[in-house]
Amino acid sequence: MEAAADISPVDKYSSHPLMIPEILTLVGSYLPLFERRFEVRLHRFVDIWDPKPLLRAGAVCTTWHAILTPVLWWTYDHAIMEKKVPMEVLARYITFVRHLSVVDMRHKKHAPLWDVLIKHEHINCLEIHDAVFPVKRLLGPDAHTLAKLTLSGNCTRMHAFLLIFVERQVHLKSLELTRFQFTASDWKRIITNKPHLRKLTISQQCEFLEHRSEQDEDEDGNTVVRKEVKVGAKEVKLEDYRGMKVDTALEATGKTTVNNAAGNSTATNNGKSKKRKMEDDGAGNRGRSKKLTRSERVNVNLPDAKDIGILPISHLVLRDNRLLLPFQKAILEACPHLEQLEICYSQKADGDKVATLVRENCHSLRRLSLRSTRQPWTLAMIEGAPQSVEELILHTGQLDLQITAAIKDRKDSLRKLDLDFGRGTKGKRRLACILSILRECAGLREFTYHNHAEDKVFKDMLLKKTWNLPNLRKLHLHGVSPRAKYGGIPQVPSPEGWRQQYGGRKDECCSARSFEEVRKQGNELKSPLFDVALLEHVRDLPNLSEVVISEAIYRKLLE
Repeated sequence: MEAAADISPVDKYSSHPLMIPEILTLVGSYLPLFERRFEVRLHRFVDIWDPKPLLRAGAVCTTWHAILTPVLWWTYDHAIMEKKVPMEVLARYITFVRHLSVVDMRHKKHAPLWDVLIKHEHINCLEIHDAVFPVKRLLGPDAHTLAKLTLSGNCTRMHAFLLIFVERQVHLKSLELTRFQFTASDWKRIITNKPHLRKLTISQQCEFLEHRSEQDEDEDGNTVVRKEVKVGAKEVKLEDYRGMKVDTALEATGKTTVNNAAGNSTATNNGKSKKRKMEDDGAGNRGRSKKLTRSERVNVNLPDAKDIGILPISHLVLRDNRLLLPFQKAILEACPHLEQLEICYSQKADGDKVATLVRENCHSLRRLSLRSTRQPWTLAMIEGAPQSVEELILHTGQLDLQITAAIKDRKDSLRKLDLDFGRGTKGKRRLACILSILRECAGLREFTYHNHAEDKVFKDMLLKKTWNLPNLRKLHLHGVSPRAKYGGIPQVPSPEGWRQQYGGRKDECCSARSFEEVRKQGNELKSPLFDVALLEHVRDLPNLSEVVISEAIYRKLLE
């Protein structure tokens, strides 16, 4: 035992030298990352990367083990690498895992996986599906340390244990919800008690349930809640839609009167359940109650901002076009510290009202992203946004004279403008509007335009006059001059004073030139004539340092 203790670390690993085949195998495992079809998915590179060579290389010596092992498990994704890493290996290195996605139903039956994830303090980002969430297993300790949580469901209410799990995430910084139905109590439990929450994303197919009983309106317009009362009970406790308990006492006649904040209601019980009816105002006839609209029903169920409290959210994303104005009102009133807002057109939501809510409650908003195909809604949002907005991103199919004038009115405060009109936008009128913006908004520092007009049309419309952009630093133009392999586009050297490099494909519809084609050109990489014409046009802009045209990046040479 004493002799074994005297062995030095060098002698201990002398029998396991670093072998050349293992090094070559490790390097070769990274080669698929450079293939063309995977370059746009580098953030999920583990689906094409075999981790076994790295595990073997990490077992050679302690240095390689200390360096390479965390690299593997920090990018580990169980939903992708399930077949590549055995479960016993996962259990051994589970403390290194930082990002985990469990969205497949077959993972729910893997008891060993949930056993090792009971203590999940080391996980920073978790993506999980409501149907996969294990009942009573992944609740873990009371003090959770998750920083980012992405939840998806099946357009139903959130599971009770998953709701408890979300409620306990007091250190959460980012929360994304997709395909869920919420009640007022569910929403309050999800959103409150999170002092570090900075980003909230409400994605597609999220809906707030109308959990109300038969509700009518009396002569004064007050909401009347009618409840069924069981005969024979001496004392009954009822709850209205606000969750307020109301004590009632049965009378000898079988009639019960319920008083609440909304109004008075009378429930009659004679041993059989009957339909409630009301007397029409001034008519004396009995008829059906007035049916409330979906917006009115949602409005009653949502908690007020004063009940939720002030939320620390600085980045709000509302991607679902089914979110009505009452929800937008409730969440915007509770987010006075909002700095970034991404919102899309929602059904039956007036743009003027939404813009008024944003202007009255979000005084520090500096980035506004709008996604809409409705010109009145987009125009109202631009005109009604607070003056603190410095970055405006428009994903819309409309750019008329009214929207152009609304953008020009913000020329003193606007610093970044991003325009994306989708595919098939080749109109000269739109290019003329963009030219007028570039000539008047002198304070712009960054301009991005997703264009699909032909080179000749673009040059004739936008390059015929100089741009008044003395503060412009970055210019991004996507989609111009598609680099097709047999497109017949003339290739010329880069203009003098600019350095060209390939920056990777940004958008599927922008270019078709393959990565291998660009790599084969090497130092002989050349530019189309359109690039040269544009660079010559913006040469005199004093602060411009970077121009991106589709996938080509041009930077000014240092003098």
